[in-house]
Amino acid sequence: MIHLDINCDMAEGFSRGRQSEDLGIMKWITSVNIACGLHAGDPHIIYRTIEAALKHNVKIGAHPGYPDIQGFGRRSMNLSVNEVYELVLYQVAALEGMTRAIGGELHHVKLHGALYNEAAERPELAEAVVQAIADIDEDLVLYALSGSKLVEAALEHGLQVAEEVFAERAYLPNGRLAPRELEGSVLISKEERMEQTRQLVLKQKVTTVNGHQIDLAADTLCVHHESHDVVQFLVELHRWAKQNGVIIEPISAR
Repeated sequence: MIHLDINCDMAEGFSRGRQSEDLGIMKWITSVNIACGLHAGDPHIIYRTIEAALKHNVKIGAHPGYPDIQGFGRRSMNLSVNEVYELVLYQVAALEGMTRAIGGELHHVKLHGALYNEAAERPELAEAVVQAIADIDEDLVLYALSGSKLVEAALEHGLQVAEEVFAERAYLPNGRLAPRELEGSVLISKEERMEQTRQLVLKQKVTTVNGHQIDLAADTLCVHHESHDVVQFLVELHRWAKQNGVIIEPISAR
């Protein structure tokens, strides 16, 4: 039997207007990564997203990134190892505190944007991130790019890891995500996204931008709330999972 967690990055807006639209996704996912206010998000939208996650029994995660609102956390900031440690510590602690105050429990941490990609490649950044998480709570699950340096660092520290794959992002031959500026880096059609998901979940493989297949562990599948027809895609994903004996459920923290 195959088990699959579906996660989504949320609370990445700054107003009340679009949030009700985003929160409709909650019934179709099993874990949510909540922006911590530095790359996106504000106290109101963070609070309401935590509330919605608790209502739908969705596992709550912190989604820290670089403090770069203008660039949506997708630009490198060339911070020192100590700065990255403090940055992650601050954001995860804030989300953990808000979640606990509202009556919930923080389940996991997933980095955002440039910090996610750089910690996947640079062992010293991966070490700083893992240390910050461990210093807050060693029982937190780390969601990290499948096969990355961040996975290695977390396992060395004894943290539980969920190796993450993406439904709508193209992959390079080395298993990293294709840069967003590369044409075709984001899969638009529902058919493309479903085909990639089928490969990842059933075969633990993905077809890269050069047409070759590589192996990738797939514990949790990320879908983005801003993706085209995301709810329709999620509905179809649930239908497909049921037909193929795939159990959609959250990652069980040890």
